[in-house]
Amino acid sequence: MLGTNGIEKIIELDLNEAEKELLHTSAKHVKEVMDVLDNMKTPA
Repeated sequence: MLGTNGIEKIIELDLNEAEKELLHTSAKHVKEVMDVLDNMKTPA
C-alpha cells in the first residue's frame, strides 16, 4: 500500500498459475508503454 511516505505496507496475494501469468503479461505491457514514454523526445 502506498501512502504519503511511500510504501507503507506490503500485501502478498496467493495467486494461482493462471493469475500469475496474467500479472506477468500485464507488467510486461506496462513496461513496454513506460519504455515508449521514456524514449519520447520533448519539444525544444
